[in-house]
Amino acid sequence: MPTIEDELDRRSLLYSLLMPVMNQFVPGLDKGKGMYFLFIKSEAKTPGGLVARPVLTSYYKSSHFKQRPYDPYTNYTSPNETILCSDSYQSMYSQMLCGLCLHNEVLRVGAVFASGFIRAIRFLEKNWTFLCHDIKTGTLNPTITDPSVREAVMRGLETRPQIIRLYRV
Repeated sequence: MPTIEDELDRRSLLYSLLMPVMNQFVPGLDKGKGMYFLFIKSEAKTPGGLVARPVLTSYYKSSHFKQRPYDPYTNYTSPNETILCSDSYQSMYSQMLCGLCLHNEVLRVGAVFASGFIRAIRFLEKNWTFLCHDIKTGTLNPTITDPSVREAVMRGLETRPQIIRLYRV
């Protein structure tokens, strides 16, 4: 489905209304951070030279998402670089690590689709030891090779004694 600037404007408006309405029924949603697992998908060029990609990828790569003003409802644990990483393993690992490091601030957890959330839970089970090691040592697994992702994660990754005690293998 083609996406034009007006469509991104409409989607941004819709997303901006969603949480304030929910907050009327579940107060406090504007507190803390959201640990949401957000991903981009691959792109292709049409024979006419247009970029074809999923609408969420278009949104995440747009200035609507990358330059969004501060909003307590879109205050995520993951830096944009981790969401915009095209390698799904590196993206998931770094988003999971950032969320675990900021666990005291996390109020909401989720994904756009239920399947993405289930994938995140399975990923956590399989990579728990590596994630704990990174938190304990204040380092980042060498399998994370994307330079912008490494830099963004390392900015927020600190060895904190109170976290180390929580994450044991």
